[in-house]
This record gives sequence, structure tokens and C-alpha cells, in this order.
Amino acid sequence: MSITVKAVSELERVALAALLAHGTNPKNAGPVARAIALAEAEGNSVCGLFYLPIFCEHLRCGKVDGTATAIVDVDGPIVRVDAAFGFAHPAIAAGLVPLVAAAQSFGIAALSVRNSYNCLALGHHVRPIADSGLIGICMSNAPASVSPPGARERLFGTNPLAFAVPSIAGEPILVDQSMSAVTKTAMILRRQRGEAIPEGWAQDRAGNAVTDAAAGLEGSLLPAGGQKGANIALLIELLAAALTGSQLSVQASSFGDNEGGPPSVGQFFIAIDPGHFAGQEFARLTSELASAFDMARVRMPGSERKLATSVQLESNLWREACKLAALRI
Repeated sequence: MSITVKAVSELERVALAALLAHGTNPKNAGPVARAIALAEAEGNSVCGLFYLPIFCEHLRCGKVDGTATAIVDVDGPIVRVDAAFGFAHPAIAAGLVPLVAAAQSFGIAALSVRNSYNCLALGHHVRPIADSGLIGICMSNAPASVSPPGARERLFGTNPLAFAVPSIAGEPILVDQSMSAVTKTAMILRRQRGEAIPEGWAQDRAGNAVTDAAAGLEGSLLPAGGQKGANIALLIELLAAALTGSQLSVQASSFGDNEGGPPSVGQFFIAIDPGHFAGQEFARLTSELASAFDMARVRMPGSERKLATSVQLESNLWREACKLAALRI
């Protein structure tokens, strides 16, 4: 496997050009290209350039509408967004502005996004909420790929959950994780590289534990934390899909192939203004908790975020991205 090193800014430029070349308008392409580049800069390659060829193919076959305009409806502390089968990123961005304003006014507010698409790293969507001084919680359902304990059938997706909490130390406390033992993208990359997977990541079609990524992808992923993770995934399914009026995971078409129409998954957000509850005590107690972590020599999640200015990319993937963008390398 050959590797090439590229500037993050160049990666974003190529991603933007590819999305534009495949029918996305500039308003929608910008946020998606930035999200892909940011994921790579964070070292989160499973949410990065890997998805650009898939997104371009989905634009071509109609699984996502690159020219969609999200419809935003605000009713006091409730914000509803219809992504109109377009990209999740511009739809979520359109809803975050009124969500933050509503939370600052009412103390707590919620945002539902329906008829949506793959929103990649959820942490990117809750960080702006924390940057506004609020606690942000986000969840999304995804096409079914995970079986709860005791089942062979795929009943829910990786169903990620993220939250961000403002910190007086600078970077917000931020957690972003799927409810599966591993992301499906990580499984696909292991299969492509011919690498084994640890036991506990997946099972085959018969429900047997496997260390072969291909057999696991033909079967199903397993939830993180066994039944406890499955229970949280179920809650996310109810809030992100059922409560938003989106497709359930078992109904949504795959993020990884061209079969079926738009996935039409959902995202659900909660924003909380600490000042309406504990006032200044929240900041004090959060600071004391951070100090306790420091004393235990354990860092708070997200507190040491570092963004690279250049990243290593698989050469074949980079060439494909440039080809999609109609650019010479």
C-alpha cells in the first residue's frame, strides 16, 4: 500500500471540486468538503476521504440530492429541519443557528433532522454548540448493520452518539462514539487490507464470532458493551429515527452501495444552557471534575485536540479523488 502526503487545504479543495463536478451546488458542497478534510486533520480517516467516492456515486445514482434546500421550522424551543434528501451537513448547519438561540432563550431546546444522509463525524456538529457556551448532545441512526446479543438479524445501525461540554480550560469536553464495537468503515478497510479483526467486533451469518472482516461484513457488527450498548442504540433509534419521522435503520438503504433510494435517516440534537440551571456552579464543578481527571493522570476526552496541516493518504484513494474532481495530479 503506497502513501502520499497532502496538505489538508489541498484535500478540501479536491473534495469540493469533486462534489461540484458531480452536481452539488456550492452552498451544499462546502460544508461536506470541510467535514471530510477536518476528519482527516483530526486523524479520523474512517470519516474522511474514504467517503468522497461514495458520495459522488450517490449523487450520480440519486441517493442524495446535491441541490436540496433544507426546510427549517422553529416553534419556540423546538426546531425541525427537513433535509429534503440532501446532504446532512448543510441541513444540520441550518438548524444549529435557531437551536442555539432557542436554548439560550429557554434554557433547553431540541432539533430534529429528517430525510437526512450520512453526517460523518458527529463531533463536528456538537462542537459549535459547546463553542456557544452550551451543552450539545447529538445522535443519528444509520442503515442496519448491527445485531443485538442473541440475534442474527441486523436490527439497528452503528447509531453514533456525541456530546460536547464547554470548558473554561479552552477546548470543550467532547465524546463521539458509535454504539457498535467498531465502525463499519473500519471493517471495510480491514477487509481491503486483508487484516484480521479482534473477536467481539462482528459475527458471521450464523451468529458465530469471527476474526475475518469479510465474514463479519456478510454477517453483522456487534454492539459496544454487549446488551448495554444495544440498549443505548435502541434509545438512539427511537430518538433519531422514530421521533424525527425518519426511516428506521432496518428500512434505510445502505450508505455503502447504490441500491435503493435515499437512506432518509435522522439526527436528533439537544442543546442546554447551563446558566438556566446551575448558573456559575456548573463551570466551577466542571473545572473541579477536570482537576480530578488531571490528578488521576487521565485526560478529558477532546481536551487535547490537535489538527494536522498535512495528512497521509492512500495513493490510490487520492488518485481516485483527483479523478472525480477532474484534476491532474
